[in-house]
Amino acid sequence: MKIISILFIIYLICINNSHLVYAQSTNYCEALKYSLLFYKAQRAGRLPDNDIPWRGNSVLKDTYNNKFDSNGDGILSKGYFDAGDAVKFGFPMAYSMTMLGWVYVTYKDNIVNCGLDSLYKDVLKWGSDYIIACHVEDNVFVGQIADGDLDHSFWVAPENLTYVRDSFAIDSSKTGTDLAMEAAAALSVTSMVFSSSDPTYSSNCLDHSKKLYNFAINNPKNVYQSSISNAGSFYSSGGYNDEIAWASVWLYKATNQQNYLDTAKTYFSYNDVQYAKELSWDQKGVPTGLLLLQITNDASYKSRVEEALNSWISGSYVTFTPGGLAYLRQWGPCRYAMSMALVAAVYGKSGDDYTKFAKSQLNYVLGDNPKKFSFVVGWGTNYPKNPHHRASHHPTDGIKNPAVNTYVLYGALVGGPKNDDVYDDNREDYVQSEVALDYNVGLVGTLAAFSAGSEPASKTNPYSGGPITNPGSGSNSGPNTGSNPDSNSDSDSDSINASISIRGYSSLLLIIYLIINVLLL
Repeated sequence: MKIISILFIIYLICINNSHLVYAQSTNYCEALKYSLLFYKAQRAGRLPDNDIPWRGNSVLKDTYNNKFDSNGDGILSKGYFDAGDAVKFGFPMAYSMTMLGWVYVTYKDNIVNCGLDSLYKDVLKWGSDYIIACHVEDNVFVGQIADGDLDHSFWVAPENLTYVRDSFAIDSSKTGTDLAMEAAAALSVTSMVFSSSDPTYSSNCLDHSKKLYNFAINNPKNVYQSSISNAGSFYSSGGYNDEIAWASVWLYKATNQQNYLDTAKTYFSYNDVQYAKELSWDQKGVPTGLLLLQITNDASYKSRVEEALNSWISGSYVTFTPGGLAYLRQWGPCRYAMSMALVAAVYGKSGDDYTKFAKSQLNYVLGDNPKKFSFVVGWGTNYPKNPHHRASHHPTDGIKNPAVNTYVLYGALVGGPKNDDVYDDNREDYVQSEVALDYNVGLVGTLAAFSAGSEPASKTNPYSGGPITNPGSGSNSGPNTGSNPDSNSDSDSDSINASISIRGYSSLLLIIYLIINVLLL
């Protein structure tokens, strides 16, 4: 009898530990906070706070035409680094800001109820400020800072970069319709986000959006890599029709001007837009159709949206890993799954196949999978320790040293597993371990979609162990230099412990009670 009781206790311990590993994944507000803080870890330029203790000022000379601000910093020194590198790729960065803006205007109430309104707007504005700064003239837009090939030849933290960083722009003679339209879309939706809280800033965003749109629509149309050739090796655009439709629908939503809606409908009708089956930095046909459906309630848009979503749910456009991840392609499968999960969440209704699909994909990346492995860095107890990310690795001697990344890149969604659910935690395998601005947008959106009813996020910043800086409070002393940052290892366990549910504690008490009774037998 005593042996049976002991075996039963062991079973309960296993069940309880499994619950603790996955306990965080049910707290969507807390996960949303993590996913937003990742963007703070990607910031370039002179940092206004110390929210990421191991990040410091960097690339302060990034500029255009040798222009500097009152601090002596280049006018393009801020913005976001794209991924684990230190390049500022304007196309995916603008897309990421458009997506974050879309999520905010769709799920504002959920974000506010999570206690994350200020953080969310701070993250978005850091990106939109940079996009405005890149719009240096009405018909000139800087689309990239730093040569990608050159940057990728250095494995050093951004704070320690010394190479010359060139700027690459489009203009009326070297056009980039897709790039300018994506920037217009980003600033248009940002103007909607700040329309009440900061109407002056909102108006400025909208003014730049209209000018960028006119620049793109009134000049010869071309994909941007025809003018910024270096970008073609990294983010080669497949066309510009979807960006024209995407920007047009956002400008219609911001202005209610019919000409924008008419243009959106026209460009959506092109086959490469209306029959798109995925959402990414390069393809916005699916969300454009969803927005047009919301505006017009036209059954034709409904059909296109459902065709795209059903092709994922049925497995006709994707495959599924044994554990249930919708698998589009080897490079960044979690990114694609989460982006389409967001579309499914926006379109679906509670309990239908679309919301079930969205939640299954979200829970998979948060750790509800056969390996009980979270693909979000720092989330749960079993997660990637070595994302392909120079700043968090904080190398001492190339990509191999130290063996384990020095700092935890909280909230970053890695590329994902192979098609058998296996993930190799190897920073040199960037196909699996890469992180990026666009990777996180679907995660942010789907978390916001399902966060209604979740406990508000804790006030603790997992990066520092203290509170997150309130933008504009002036209470923070500023960032570290980045050369010898302090460790923040204790905050990881603090955040995890704060997220364990009452059910977890109840299970522990039950186990203790049973152990005592067995010992008394």
